[in-house]
Order: sequence, then structure tokens, then C-alpha cells
Amino acid sequence: MTREREGGERVDDLSDVVRNVHRRTEAVRSRLANHPLTRAYLEAGVRLLDREFFAAEAPAEGFTRPLSTLTRENVIAEVANGPAELPRHGTLGSFRDRWAYFPDYLSDLVRYTLRIQRWSPHHLSDQATPALSDGDFVAAVEEIAYRDMATIAGGAATALRFRFLLTALTGQDEQLREAMTSVYRDITTRWAAMCESVLTARGLRLRPGVTFEDLTVLLTALAEGLALRVSADPEARILDHDNRQSVLGVAAMALFAGCVDSGDGRPLTDVVAALAEREDRPAP
Repeated sequence: MTREREGGERVDDLSDVVRNVHRRTEAVRSRLANHPLTRAYLEAGVRLLDREFFAAEAPAEGFTRPLSTLTRENVIAEVANGPAELPRHGTLGSFRDRWAYFPDYLSDLVRYTLRIQRWSPHHLSDQATPALSDGDFVAAVEEIAYRDMATIAGGAATALRFRFLLTALTGQDEQLREAMTSVYRDITTRWAAMCESVLTARGLRLRPGVTFEDLTVLLTALAEGLALRVSADPEARILDHDNRQSVLGVAAMALFAGCVDSGDGRPLTDVVAALAEREDRPAP
């Protein structure tokens, strides 16, 4: 989402990303969320993550605890190294004025890193709705899936690693688990609404027993599984750049074909059972 400053300049609107600043009214919270110093603190956190994940050399002492550099003190100090257009002076008072507790900052940083900086499923969902609601559905699915995978493979390395690392650590840290839960619920809500809007626009419905949340969870899991494969094996044949296609597009269309009611009103289990038990199928 973007908003407009005086003079017509378009900037990212962080009001739906920075949710944990403590203000009584939504309007005041939104203004503080979009304050340049708030962005400076978030950018400082991103830079600390970049250095940890992409250090030129391994630390002399060997393995260090993940996210060990991501502390309140380090974030405040890192503000001084930010770009000229953002404030370069952070203080404990101004930080706590925004986030009284560091886990609140961490939760907002998760959303900022994944959505604004390098991986933007929300921005993609906003663009996907009109493209999928009208016109060539197959071409739209392939294009959106390709762009999603290309973004992850090309410029989302920090966000991707951050996300996987946090997911791995959630079992030992309740605060991290709460932060990631918030992000996943946000993604599910937006994409489920997008899927429902698209099917409604095309006069379609899901098969009995399948919900839009189910469909969104499946799509998210497929995208993240393929993203993990690309991260570990960059040469994997996940993307076809010449034709702007991807394995994610194939998976998304397979889900669509299985989960959308073709008009027979049957649940998915009956459809699968009928396919598996066909007596007229050709011999192997």
C-alpha cells in the first residue's frame, strides 16, 4: 500500500505493517507508524539482519546464536548508519516511545522485512485480484506464480532466510512464535479474501468441505516449500524464465482444478475416489 505526501510524492504506507506502537487512537498510531524515525529503526533492523546472514567471513569464534546482533541497543546504534533521507539519531526514549517491549518491535520488523523490503505477498495479492478475476485465468496464474518465485529467487534472500530461521526458532521462543503467527494470519486473511473475490467474480465456488482458508494454507505451503528448495538448490528447475512459468504455477492450477466445484457438487474425496476407481481407464 502507498500513501501520498504533500507535493504528490508516493511513499510506502506502514500503517498496516507497524501495528505495535502504543497509541490510543488508530489515527495517531498510523501517523507514528509512518514517522521517518520509525522507518529508520526498522531499516536499522534490516541492515543488522543483512550483515548476519551475508557476513563476508565466518566469525572467528565459530558458530554464534542466530539473531544475536538483533538487540534494542544495536538497533538504536545502527540508526546512525542509515541513509541520508532518514533520521540518523536514535535514542532509548524514542525507541520505547514506539515499542515499549522489544518483542513488539520484532513482530513489526518481521512484517516490515517480509512485506515491504524484499518479499511482498500482500502487494502481489492486491495485483492478483483484478488479473485473476477477468480475462485469461491460466496466463494470470502463471505470471503471478512466476513473479512470486522470481522475487524469492532473485532479491528476497534476507527475508527468506529470516523467515525460515524464525520458523525454526519458534518452538523455543514464545515471543517469536507470536510474531510469526501474526504474520501468517495476516497472509492467510488477505489471500483467502483474494481467492474468494476471484471465484465470486467468475461465478465459481469451492467443493463442499474445502474452505478458502484451506486453499490459502495449501498455496502458502507450496510457495514456501518451493522457496526453501530454491534457497538450498539455486539450480533446481523451479523457474522457466524464457516462458515466464514456474512449478508453483503448475501446483496452483492443480489445486484450482481439484478444489473448485466443476458443477457436480461433489466433495473432493468423492472426486478422487471416482478417478482412482474408474473401470474404463486405459490399461497401463
